[in-house]
Amino acid sequence: MTKSDETTATSLNAKTLKSFESTLPIPTYPREGVKQGAPLKGLVHMWCWFNESRCTYARYAMKAQDCLYTLVERGIKDTNAYIVGSITAYMYAPDDPRAVIEKMANPDTHIVSLTVTENGYYHSEATNSLMTDAPEIINDLNHPEKPDTLYGYLYEALLLRYKRGLTPFTIMSCDNMPQNGVTVKTMLVAFAKLKKDEKFAAWIEDKVTSPNSMVDRVTPRCTDKERKYVADTWGIKDQCPVVAEPFIQWVLEDNFSDGRPPWELVGVQVVKDVDSYELMKLRLLNGGHSAMGYLGYLAGYTYIHEVVNDPTINKYIRVLMREEVIPLLPKVPGVDFEEYTASVLERFSNPAIQDTVARICLMGSGKMPKYVLPSIYEQLRKPDGKYKLLAVCVAGWFRYLTGVDMNGKPFEIEDPMAPTLKAAAVKGGKDPHELLNIEVLFSPEIRDNKEFVAQLTHSLETVYDKGPIAAIKEILDQV
Repeated sequence: MTKSDETTATSLNAKTLKSFESTLPIPTYPREGVKQGAPLKGLVHMWCWFNESRCTYARYAMKAQDCLYTLVERGIKDTNAYIVGSITAYMYAPDDPRAVIEKMANPDTHIVSLTVTENGYYHSEATNSLMTDAPEIINDLNHPEKPDTLYGYLYEALLLRYKRGLTPFTIMSCDNMPQNGVTVKTMLVAFAKLKKDEKFAAWIEDKVTSPNSMVDRVTPRCTDKERKYVADTWGIKDQCPVVAEPFIQWVLEDNFSDGRPPWELVGVQVVKDVDSYELMKLRLLNGGHSAMGYLGYLAGYTYIHEVVNDPTINKYIRVLMREEVIPLLPKVPGVDFEEYTASVLERFSNPAIQDTVARICLMGSGKMPKYVLPSIYEQLRKPDGKYKLLAVCVAGWFRYLTGVDMNGKPFEIEDPMAPTLKAAAVKGGKDPHELLNIEVLFSPEIRDNKEFVAQLTHSLETVYDKGPIAAIKEILDQV
C-alpha cells in the first residue's frame, strides 16, 4: 500500500485506470465494446430506490468515473483492495424512465437483479399482501409513464416483452427477505391484477421466474471517511468506493427463465432449495444485527463492534439465538448453528469496517417483521413457546422509535413509516399497544396474545426506567 492524501490523489476514471496497476489490481478484461446484455452479462441491476440523495450522488459519481469503483475488503488483520470494472453503464431511472424500461425490455437483457431494501417491496408481512394503499403503488397504477416502485418498472418492461413475443427476463432479488424471489413475483402478480389485465397477469405467473437467494456480506454505507481512506492509502480519488468485510456468501436457487452465467465457477452456491440457508441467515445474522442495533444504540454505542464487545449484550445474543431462535430452524447441510452464531459475532467484532449502529437501525419497519417477528409468531404457536429474550429486542425497537435517546437527545428515525411509528411510540410510551395496533406490521396473533403483550410491556417499562442493559440482565437471570 502507498501513502497519499486527498489533495494529491488521482481521480478514478477510464483514462487514469492504467496508472493504478502498480498500486492494486485493476480490471484485465476489455471494457470497451462490451455488449451490455450479452449472454453472460445480460443483467440489469435495479438498486437504491429509497434514498434518493444517495442515488443522485451515485449517479454523478459513477458517470464521472466511467462506472469504475474501488472495492476494499477490510479484515481484522488484513486489507485488500481492487478496482472493479464489471459495470459498464449506469442509468438513473427518474431521469428517463422510458429508457430504463426499454433497456429491461431489450432481448439482450436476460436477468433483472434487485437490491432495493426490504421496504422497496411494499409487502406487508402481517397480511402477506401488497400495500395497495401506498402512495407510490397508487402512482404506478395511475401513471405508468413515470413509475415510483420496482413494480411499475417491471410491469411495463415485461408488458413490452409480452407484446413483442419475447421470453421474459428473470427477476433476481438480492435483498434480505424470506423467500425474496417468491415475494417479489407474488407482489408483481398482485400489482398486475390491479391493472385489470388478467391475461398478462397469468403470463407473469406462468412464465416469469424469480429465484430465491441469500446474500451475506457486511457492507457499511460509504461516507467521506471511506473516501479519505482510499485516497490516503492508495492515492485514488474515488467518490463511491465500497468497503466491506472479507467474508462473502451467495446462495442462489437454480430457477432462471432465460439462461444465467456459470456463477458456480466463482464460488456461488447454486442449489435447488435456498430456504434453509435463507432462514438461518435472516433469523441469526440479520435478527441478531437488529437486536444489537436497537439495544446497542440505546446503550450509547456508535459502532457494532463496540456492541459485540459489551459482555452483557454479547451473552444476550448468544442465549437469544440458542434458546429462542435456533430451535425453530430447519437443518442446513454441513452447518452447526452455534458455531455459525459464534462466527457471526466474530465477524461483527471486526473494527476495521467501522459499521455503525445507526445503519443497523435503519428501516426497521421493513426489517423487524422479517428478521425477528417470525420467530415470535412461531414461539407463540408452541405450547411451551419461549419469547422473553425476543420481547426485549422488540422493546428496544419500540423505545428507539421515540426518536430520543436515553439521555434525552433527539435523533432522526430513517424509515418510510417514520412519522407513523414515532407518533405511536411517543403516544404509547411504556404501553406497546399503540405500536402493536399498526396492522401492516403486527397481526392479531401477536397483538391479542395477552402473555406476550404482558412480557413486552414489562420489558419496555424496564428499558424506559432502567435502560437496555438492565432490561437484558433481568431477562438473562430468568432463562
